[in-house]
Amino acid sequence: MEGYRYQQFAYLVVPFAAGVELFLTAKCERNKSRKECAMSVLMDALGYVFVGLIPALFVFTILSLENHYLSQIVPVLHRLDRYGVMFFFLGSWWQVFLITSLRARRSAAGKGGKMFLSVWMPYLAYGAFISALILWVAPWNLMWVSFLWFVGTFGLFSVIGVSSAKLSKIFFVLSISVLVCENILFIILDAIV
Repeated sequence: MEGYRYQQFAYLVVPFAAGVELFLTAKCERNKSRKECAMSVLMDALGYVFVGLIPALFVFTILSLENHYLSQIVPVLHRLDRYGVMFFFLGSWWQVFLITSLRARRSAAGKGGKMFLSVWMPYLAYGAFISALILWVAPWNLMWVSFLWFVGTFGLFSVIGVSSAKLSKIFFVLSISVLVCENILFIILDAIV
């Protein structure tokens, strides 16, 4: 297996963490409403997708390509591999925004309190992780642009004093926007390549 593939396995940290956050937020929703609600069921289902399905699909694709399994569907596997890399390369941003939205939502449900340790420290840690791991070989100093984005948004929202409920909504909208833009970019790049 080529060396860059091992780095790609490290990408799985972010979707796994997103899945765990979805499970924790679903549990919080259940405790808040004292019954099973559609939102908690949806979050649990998405948690299983992020913790189980996405990593399994990613590992299956890498192992199939590297070991030359399923030679009949190699073009499909290559396209899936390109999308998987795009999902983790650019996808880490929207997944970190999703994690932050979920953590802020739980912080709002827990009667506010200190958001620095529960919301901002993980946000900055995941931001530094994806900036260093994923973008360290990217052109145009994107690693530093990404890192400054995370530090800048933290600083801006801290100075403004955004509540955790509003922060949850802001990061959810940001997450969906980046996800849509990422998929549009993938379609364009896939058509070119």
